Amino acid sequence: MKIKFKTMEKTEFKKLLFKVAFCTMACDGHIHQKEIEELKIIDKKTSFFESIDLSEELKQLIKGLDKKGTKVIEELFTILRETKLNPIQELLVLEVALRIIYADDKRDENEEKFIHILRSKLELHDETINDRFGELDILYTNEYSKNIVAGKTIIEFSESIKLPEMSELIQVDLKIAKSK
Repeated sequence: MKIKFKTMEKTEFKKLLFKVAFCTMACDGHIHQKEIEELKIIDKKTSFFESIDLSEELKQLIKGLDKKGTKVIEELFTILRETKLNPIQELLVLEVALRIIYADDKRDENEEKFIHILRSKLELHDETINDRFGELDILYTNEYSKNIVAGKTIIEFSESIKLPEMSELIQVDLKIAKSK
């Protein structure tokens, strides 16, 4: 059983959700326009990112990616491992990642590895995931997710990632007209 160390306040959690979305987009080496559009839809039609300045968060994540490279993704997994999230928050983490992965109508091998590692950091029961999302083949809600050797897998995964070019990331525009 995993021991989670700290809880997360609401604004911090919303930033975490955005970081999940960003890392999901970046892990396949390309930011697809449909992924950006999905982020805008999530922002406009849900409260997931409410009261978060997405442009500022994006700017900070791009800076982090420029300085640290794939360590940004490793840090996300560390945060998930060390933070006590409730089941609803864990479902939201999965939902955001899945929405980004499915946005461009194709699944990259690194996106699949990312979601498997992400899933391994959550304490959700497979039944809960299947009740919420159905039996998605990408989640492998079976023994695989429980048998990941986290440390080695994360390092191998981060070494295999080809990140998007900085010029591509800088062009991402998340400004939308809010009409909630």
